[in-house]
Amino acid sequence: MNSRSTNTTLKILWLSPNLNHYKARFLNHLAKEVDIDLTILSGAGREAMGDAQIDEDWVFQHKKLNVLKKKFGTSKLVRESLKVYFNKYDWILIPAEKKNLLLFLYANLLKSKSSKTKLFSYNHPILKSGNGKISYLDRLLTKFYYRKLDRVVFYTEQSCKWALQNNLIEPSKAFWANNTIDTNEIDENYIFQLPPENKPNILFIGRLIATKRIQDLMSYYKELKSHIPNLTLDIIGDGPENSLIKKAAETDLDITWHGTLVNEVDIAPIMKKTTLVFIPGHSGLSINHAFAYGRPYITLNGPSHAPELDYIDSGINGYVLDDDINTNISILKKLLLNRNMLEGFCENAKVKGEYLAVKNWVNQFKLSLQYD
Repeated sequence: MNSRSTNTTLKILWLSPNLNHYKARFLNHLAKEVDIDLTILSGAGREAMGDAQIDEDWVFQHKKLNVLKKKFGTSKLVRESLKVYFNKYDWILIPAEKKNLLLFLYANLLKSKSSKTKLFSYNHPILKSGNGKISYLDRLLTKFYYRKLDRVVFYTEQSCKWALQNNLIEPSKAFWANNTIDTNEIDENYIFQLPPENKPNILFIGRLIATKRIQDLMSYYKELKSHIPNLTLDIIGDGPENSLIKKAAETDLDITWHGTLVNEVDIAPIMKKTTLVFIPGHSGLSINHAFAYGRPYITLNGPSHAPELDYIDSGINGYVLDDDINTNISILKKLLLNRNMLEGFCENAKVKGEYLAVKNWVNQFKLSLQYD
């Protein structure tokens, strides 16, 4: 592979059905690079699902369409917009998802008439069906996407290796860039420190939706509190299952619900007093968030986890536990109360957080597109 000239500016159009605050902020770092010209064509996100709306002065150009995430891949307005912009860019990102198949086919039609524009995706290693199952059709569609795409950038190095080992993609097309968050903003608001002693605290951070297993969170907290009377619980996030949190907080004054917070200046004081982050269900960039603050991350085994689960070294910087509450309570109780063990987990989480810094993501991502 040969590197492009460093003087060449790459013009990238990034299609994003839902531009959440995590994505916008790390993409803004990519846009700050002098050899990157980035435009985001986004939809209107998800309706009533606890997503935070943010409005900042981005370095990238942002073209927002009034199309909900679930309709983005089949929207005529999106296709018309893509046609207008297509030939103005070197690279166009289309999420390789089943709901975007019509849009993907249309993009390939436009590509067949273009002399320079290439298509790429940034995604999971393979498509999945309900409950995280991988069907025969999932495998066929994944291979179809990867055959038609000019490049695939995977969310993690492990995802890339897995796709190659399973013969889903040609090696020349496969790259990776560890998915992350805006760690620079965290560094501006927080200097690593160990959790306060003798003040055990659990933090949940994320949308309050069914896949996060909010009811399990409350069950674990209640059981742990019966062993650790001074245990407290902080919750950052909002969503359709917030009634579970409201009800619990009414009867337990040690539960604090902060609602949606997206700025690290607000999150940092809460993280500072946190002993560990616990999200029983779907886990993704919240793992990065915990590690960036040097806090262990705990979750339960399940089908819906994102590739960021690879960042957890179970028993070292966190745990991915089996669904056995009695065994798990013992493990969590020990981590909350054993200071030496906790400090080791925090230090290891900090090291992993530094490895996942946004500056490394920018370098990895640029490398993925700058080679022929």
